[in-house]
Amino acid sequence: MARLLHGRPLAERIRVATKERIDVLTARGVHPHLAIVSVGIDPSALAYVERLSRSGSAVGIRVSDVALATDTSESALIQRLEELGRDPGVQGLLLLTPLPGALDEGHIVDHIAIEKDVEGMHPFSVGCLADGRPRFVPSTAEAVVELLKFYEIPMRGSDAVVIGRSTVIGRPAAYLLLKEDATVTITHKRTADLERFTRGADIVVVGVGRAGFLRGEMIRAGATVIDAGINVTPQGITGDVDVETVSAVAGALSPVPGGLGTVTTALLLRNVVTATERQSAKTERARD
Repeated sequence: MARLLHGRPLAERIRVATKERIDVLTARGVHPHLAIVSVGIDPSALAYVERLSRSGSAVGIRVSDVALATDTSESALIQRLEELGRDPGVQGLLLLTPLPGALDEGHIVDHIAIEKDVEGMHPFSVGCLADGRPRFVPSTAEAVVELLKFYEIPMRGSDAVVIGRSTVIGRPAAYLLLKEDATVTITHKRTADLERFTRGADIVVVGVGRAGFLRGEMIRAGATVIDAGINVTPQGITGDVDVETVSAVAGALSPVPGGLGTVTTALLLRNVVTATERQSAKTERARD
């Protein structure tokens, strides 16, 4: 039976360290503020914003919900992002995706202020990560590697297969694993003969948004499986792993829920603090 890699102990460690850094900022009169921009009414997005707001409040981070109407034009959304980018009272900026309608996400993220890009969406952040010099990294992808480190799962020299090529999980997770000296193969749900890659992997990361996608016969005995999927089913929230078959074969498995989710939230809030510290230091240098 696979060992379960629960995220809560790691999330709590990150939360405590983050709170200590916030206390230092607060003593200097600096108060971290994250603005979350959403377009349209999405129940799952609303729940995410509420969860971030509660977690932020618990450590001393103000979280604002900037909710725009579903019919918001691309130019209006860009204008709002640029306004928040110029606002000295906002240190972190998060755009919830996917965006509705014909809004061009690839173009819109260009207008997120680089110094406030706490989810690593701007092309500059993406390029820094690809170059091996991560600045801000998508929090779910970062949670994958942080969870492996926390449970002392060896990455150096290991064969890692990432299933999924999204810009928020698959690709950044692959870059981070490569930075840890793993040998990384990126696959996806349309990869021909996927099992040819996954059966030889020491570490399998799956994030394709399809419940039960990864089954036990697709992995080797003793492999570590990180489930980065979130799916709403009649049975509740599930990941991309078929838990019954995978847990019988894997050596370790991150559960859904209970795995990456709390770590992702903790890391995003940590990024807000990092952004606040950098902006505060820049302001102080300008005064000297």
